[in-house]
Amino acid sequence: IMATKRRSEWEERPAKRAGGGGRRVDAPCVLKILAPEVLASAIIGKGGAVVKEIRESTGAKLAFTDHGEVYPGTDCRVLTASAASEPALIEVAAQVSQKLAEVVEAGRDQDANGLPTLKTVLPRAAVSGMIGRGGAAIKQLREATGCKISIAEPTTGGPDADQVITIVGPKRGIEQVLAEVVRVVHGAHAEAWFEGWASNPNTVFGQSRPPREDRRVGWGAEAAGGEYYQETSHRREPPASDRAAWRGGGAVVGGSNPNAVANLMSVASSLPSFVLDDTRGFALSCIVPNRLVGGLIGRGGSGTKEIQANTGTKIGIREIPGDPDNRSLNITGPLADACAAYMLMMKRYLEAEASEASAPAR
Repeated sequence: IMATKRRSEWEERPAKRAGGGGRRVDAPCVLKILAPEVLASAIIGKGGAVVKEIRESTGAKLAFTDHGEVYPGTDCRVLTASAASEPALIEVAAQVSQKLAEVVEAGRDQDANGLPTLKTVLPRAAVSGMIGRGGAAIKQLREATGCKISIAEPTTGGPDADQVITIVGPKRGIEQVLAEVVRVVHGAHAEAWFEGWASNPNTVFGQSRPPREDRRVGWGAEAAGGEYYQETSHRREPPASDRAAWRGGGAVVGGSNPNAVANLMSVASSLPSFVLDDTRGFALSCIVPNRLVGGLIGRGGSGTKEIQANTGTKIGIREIPGDPDNRSLNITGPLADACAAYMLMMKRYLEAEASEASAPAR
């Protein structure tokens, strides 16, 4: 059952691309901010009035991830702001800082010392510009702004790996730090990986996850209710050909190795709830040949879209810098769902491989 939420114009719903990811961002200046719900609400404003004003006054585009679609390890939605120039995006940063200050003044969001706290996400390649040689640049920035600035380890390898920067300090100081973030990120916009990084919020399903009793390993019974993943509020039934092998509970059929399937189901059913319920989500990645990507994603991305809708995961296929023959397949989501999506993608991979092998030689 597909249930599409009606959304207001101000939400600027991300447009889905083949292979997963968020709305396409092709502007040279990008700023990603991690916004707890209280800050997101302040930036959006009643009826979207505030975010509309920010867009009109700066000429920038602003888009939030959906409710419950949060950055791994946080309860924050991702705000992606993009613009054609640094000054426009710096003005966005100033207005976001103002909203953060108002939230803190109201006592709704602050660190232990009562200071505003903001997290922003940068690509790994841009972080070196923030730090400078021997840490000189970030030391100077801390002294000039009066802010505490901490940089998390990159999430993966590669120049486009996310690194989260946490800024704690006065409103004006946060504005200055964000202006420097805008500058160093803009410096990387000509890189081949930049658009992919800018367009992908790298989020996982978080707060709106259905209760434990409403989830099943495989397909099983349909979820009883609640928003599950973006446009779907219930899982869809898979194609009839896939149901028998994936039903949770009962006899397991399908496949030529029943022991392997039984082992898989046994492990899944024995996992404690804290593993299956971990809200941070999990990520699975592998390398796939570029020539098989079309078969993997299907016409117009239909294959990956169907698996995403059925499993509540996010699936992305991204270029690998310096490797034109292969791409990186990335799946993020709750553990059981990510594993299910991986197996379904491997089914598509083997089908694409077999189709290629049987095609007439050219």
